[in-house]
Amino acid sequence: MDQRALLDHQFVVAAYIITWVVQLGYVAWLGMKWRAEKRNARMKTRSTR
Repeated sequence: MDQRALLDHQFVVAAYIITWVVQLGYVAWLGMKWRAEKRNARMKTRSTR
């Protein structure tokens, strides 16, 4: 493998890693928001009883 092909491959791998990190981070953020919404809804139903 020549130097240019190796560098191109490293950039592709880095781009995939960054993409997956961003996507998994977004899924984690959505999960935390969903959990907070569930907790708030549960607290709201308890306070109306």
